[in-house]
Amino acid sequence: MRLPACAWLALSSLLFFPLDGATRPRYGGTLVVDLSTPITSLDPSESPLSLPLPIAETLVRLNSRGEIEPQLAVAWQREAAQKRWRISLRPKVVFHDGEVLTAVNAVPSLLAALKKKYGDINITAGGQTIVIQSDRALPDLLTDLASPRAAIFRKAENGSPIGTGPFRVSSWEPGRRITLSAFEDYWSGRSFLDSVVINMGASRGRSDIFDVPFTATRRILPEGTRIWSSRPDELIALVSADVQPVVWQALALAIDRPPIVNVLTERRGEAAYGLLPQWLSGYAFLFQTAPDAARARQMIAQLRLNPLTLSYPGNDSLAKSMADRIALNARDVGITLQPVLHGNGNLRLIRWPFESVDAATELTRVAAMLGASERSNSLDAARPEALYELERALLDTNRLIPLLFLPAVYGLNPRVHDGAQKNDSGALHLETIWVDP
Repeated sequence: MRLPACAWLALSSLLFFPLDGATRPRYGGTLVVDLSTPITSLDPSESPLSLPLPIAETLVRLNSRGEIEPQLAVAWQREAAQKRWRISLRPKVVFHDGEVLTAVNAVPSLLAALKKKYGDINITAGGQTIVIQSDRALPDLLTDLASPRAAIFRKAENGSPIGTGPFRVSSWEPGRRITLSAFEDYWSGRSFLDSVVINMGASRGRSDIFDVPFTATRRILPEGTRIWSSRPDELIALVSADVQPVVWQALALAIDRPPIVNVLTERRGEAAYGLLPQWLSGYAFLFQTAPDAARARQMIAQLRLNPLTLSYPGNDSLAKSMADRIALNARDVGITLQPVLHGNGNLRLIRWPFESVDAATELTRVAAMLGASERSNSLDAARPEALYELERALLDTNRLIPLLFLPAVYGLNPRVHDGAQKNDSGALHLETIWVDP
């Protein structure tokens, strides 16, 4: 099992907090990170959002404002029809094994990533120039190139990635431990840290950084621990394919989200009424509604209802607690809803991690998950109202009820410091972190 998207996202962004202006950064030392979830793949092409570990890099990247910035590419041009793009690579970049980055060795991983979306795409290489072309327009190509799935890398004999990033893989025990070492020849300058050790399946809470999962039992944190919380990067929702629309609508009106947020997430989550959080869409507030038990009872008053089942994933105490509360809300309006572990319930409680800072990309993913890809085929991402209309249409399919947006939460040891300002992507790269002796 790969690390969930939310955990990958958080690992690359969890390290930001203000630096005391009187403290000067230092080089050296090892940062120890404990993750409760095992990682069994380091393949960047399978990773979400910001690169989970700074091993491989993309040609361009998106900042927090959704603007494209250079990374391994320094310039790009497109023809008027947007079917042909010419991209110039950054000079004097080397892979972790010393091989110089060229268009030729960049193409294989890039082509494999883009083929998944553009079946007819063609990429040619010459020196430090890559030419990407297709029979159809590629207006979203730069956004696609900014995805971690389009990272430039090769694979070592043990399957670990060889990239151009600020850290290289020095040891890799799938499901147990990853050790990263600073890449001395990194094109943007050496990191402060000598190494990073990531222990998986660990919950000791005594490392420099450790995740704090949402569970029914509150975790006792070591004295002096600082809590860091990301922006919401995961949606918890109900999905179904066989519940009557009127029953589905009544259930949506019955669910009281604020108490779930306040009690089960200790006010760290956010009530979700739409598919995307406010930071991602900019219009999430337009979907906000209040629970209306009276209206829900009226909607189903004349119906003869069969009991429903709600399945939730195992080893997830938050999901179980949420399922129990939803069942109580449903009972209050006359809907019998029985939570069941795993199984094929009429309804399923799912956790949906966000993989992009691009709203159109995320809505397209949700549409595919709901079997409604045709609704996003003609999406004009340049029109904000088009994004809202698509999200509204997906909610109106009566297939998904948003419940909560969850952040990633981590505990940080006081010896961890940020040696640079927060970057534009909203995440902090490991090369800017330093630790006290």
